[in-house]
Amino acid sequence: MPVIHPQMQAVLEHSAALMPAYSISETPLPLVRKKYAQERTYWNSGGPNISTILETKVKGASASIPIRIYHPNPENRLPLLVYLHGGGFVVGSNDSHDRIMRELAGRSGCAVLGIEYSLSPEYKFPVALDEILLVLKWLKDDVHKLKEPAFNIDPERIVLGGDSAGASLSMGVALSFKENLSGLLLIYGWFGLRDSCSARLFGCQDVGMSEEDLTFYQDSYLDSPEDLTDLRLDVLKANLSGIPPVCLIAADMDPLLDDSTTLAALLEQAGVSSELHLHKGVLHGFLHYSRMLDVAVTALDQGADFLRKVLNL
Repeated sequence: MPVIHPQMQAVLEHSAALMPAYSISETPLPLVRKKYAQERTYWNSGGPNISTILETKVKGASASIPIRIYHPNPENRLPLLVYLHGGGFVVGSNDSHDRIMRELAGRSGCAVLGIEYSLSPEYKFPVALDEILLVLKWLKDDVHKLKEPAFNIDPERIVLGGDSAGASLSMGVALSFKENLSGLLLIYGWFGLRDSCSARLFGCQDVGMSEEDLTFYQDSYLDSPEDLTDLRLDVLKANLSGIPPVCLIAADMDPLLDDSTTLAALLEQAGVSSELHLHKGVLHGFLHYSRMLDVAVTALDQGADFLRKVLNL
């Protein structure tokens, strides 16, 4: 069995001091979101300063979709990472993942755009997917018309990615938008497994993401059990041919580990260029903790290296 890294243990102890443990399924949802945002505030401080950060909205089907653009060099036309935050489809925001996006922009030299997609259970599958696809089409068709320096981006060079739920959303969208993408950056995502060795081993830990958490997130997100057979969720059964190059980043003490390793094997079978980076002794969500966790810094560098490679930076 893997052993938790001492730095990961120190992170857990610090997080517990910042926000004592609580049951996500028994706590009122507004309070869950408040607690999540509060705990992330500490981990988001510090990191790179990005010269231009712009908040705006894209017109959606029924409401506007907030986006945030980090542009490290607005005098140059840069390629773009579209980043989808994690949080089980239920919590999280551009604010909660601010440092991750700044780190990836600063380390890679590309622009990063975060999408504030609609959360569950207020908005069920596939609302978030539809919103993300709408933003991607807007980038491809309309962003060149805008003169704001933060929009000095190249819509022909876009990588789509995210962590956890954001990685799942990325794959779900990529199936119908793959010809317009330069790559996928997928960080400890859920790709459709309903049971696995890693879920059995690590879903019952006292730390990390529990089986209770996973059930709560899925129940909140799904409109009906039949959604689990939709290929935008069960992407491991989808036709993966033609998917652009993929970078997978995973943790070896994560219930979702087998989703990443299975997807890596299927991508290889489909002839898709991919790389899998497995980090030992860390838990689901470890990328947030670069203030204290060296492995998180390594993973950010791996993501940035992939972005530079596929975006020709």
